[in-house]
Amino acid sequence: MTNRVELHDAIYHLKQLQKKKVKGNGDSNGEGAFVVVEPSKFKTVSEKTTLRQDLSNALQIRAFQRVTRLSRCEVDLLKREMTENDVPISYSGGGGPQKSIRKPNLEEILRRLLNFLKPETFQGAVKAINEKILSVLDETGSGRVDLGMFYAVIAPICGGPPDKRKRVAFDALLWRPVNEGSSQIRKVDVMKYIKLLRAIYVPSDGVAEMLEVHGETDSSMVSFSEFVVMFDDPDRGFGVMSTLMKLESGDRNRHGHRVCSVCHYPIIGSRFKEIKSHFNLCSHCYSEGKVPSNFKQDEYKFKEYGREAEVMKDKCMCFT
Repeated sequence: MTNRVELHDAIYHLKQLQKKKVKGNGDSNGEGAFVVVEPSKFKTVSEKTTLRQDLSNALQIRAFQRVTRLSRCEVDLLKREMTENDVPISYSGGGGPQKSIRKPNLEEILRRLLNFLKPETFQGAVKAINEKILSVLDETGSGRVDLGMFYAVIAPICGGPPDKRKRVAFDALLWRPVNEGSSQIRKVDVMKYIKLLRAIYVPSDGVAEMLEVHGETDSSMVSFSEFVVMFDDPDRGFGVMSTLMKLESGDRNRHGHRVCSVCHYPIIGSRFKEIKSHFNLCSHCYSEGKVPSNFKQDEYKFKEYGREAEVMKDKCMCFT
């Protein structure tokens, strides 16, 4: 359901379009003349500014959170499901023990986790989860899902502090029969889990990278602290979660009446300012590499502002 802030912004945007007819290669949504710049020409002034590709991936995950409402499901509820509900052990085609359930039974669990949703909204959430997550977890088309792995996969996008999300993901992997009763997880299982995370949530990797996991023989074990290091790896792990957390916390951050120089929509969340030409981009246009066509440069350097207080801090530093 659209909230009041989003509705207010949409009305304000329409009023602005009525006052000013956008020229150039814009469309009926008010998107002005722009060019799409290749990633190599997009630079950041510091490590604090989110990289374009990281933001693009995080925005897609955030959109999935909105459709499924999983960000409103506290991650502690997953832990409760594992603690309070017994799941019989079954054996896969490869002979490994699993706590697997059929998809209709998984839908019953989702109903408990998302009990605040209306029926039609819930069905939309189930459809999205089936298309994005279950299609990867049930790669053989058996109709059954490894429940522990499912909990571990959705834990990072549920509600709660990042450390707690990682802890529940780790506990979900421990809950699987192959690791149950231990305080550590087989490294090969952690590697498979992270590959699954990336295949599901980072579309540039795809399922092809999953093939690298098959045939692994590493028998070493991983503690929770070692798991966190592997999880947070920006290149091989799920480091995009830090950008996702920034999006979650900045959903309501506003920048006065500043609008994006490309889409002309009020900027909410992070504002990306080009330091040479001083134009501003919203998160979506920045992630897509769009810049106004009247600013042609060999490269573009951006600084990210999460809130206007950071701008004032920068200005004060200039006078010191």
